Amino acid sequence: MKNFIWVGLGGMVGTLLRFAVLVLFPSTGLWIANIIGSFVLGFVFHKMKEVKREKALFVTTGILGSFTTFSTFSGEWLAFMKNSVLTGTLYGLGMTITCIVAAAGGFKLGGGSR
Repeated sequence: MKNFIWVGLGGMVGTLLRFAVLVLFPSTGLWIANIIGSFVLGFVFHKMKEVKREKALFVTTGILGSFTTFSTFSGEWLAFMKNSVLTGTLYGLGMTITCIVAAAGGFKLGGGSR
């Protein structure tokens, strides 16, 4: 039960942070949230092995899981696809590749060895 509480509290924090980013940057907020979230997840992935499970769940599943959201990305992707298949494809590939690169960069900076 304690783990559920940690994830829920982290989820609240992450959702509020994502909402703030989307309000501050209406046209690029989702990119910013997903890139930052992917980078931070990569960074803390290595570090989380050394902390209690509750803290890891709070940060990774809770905060970062709700800060970066695949459903919001999917909704924007569908809107782009509706207007232009090329734009939608470029958007989807661009977001995916950028977030993978950000996660790898964060992992490397966080002390990961791969």
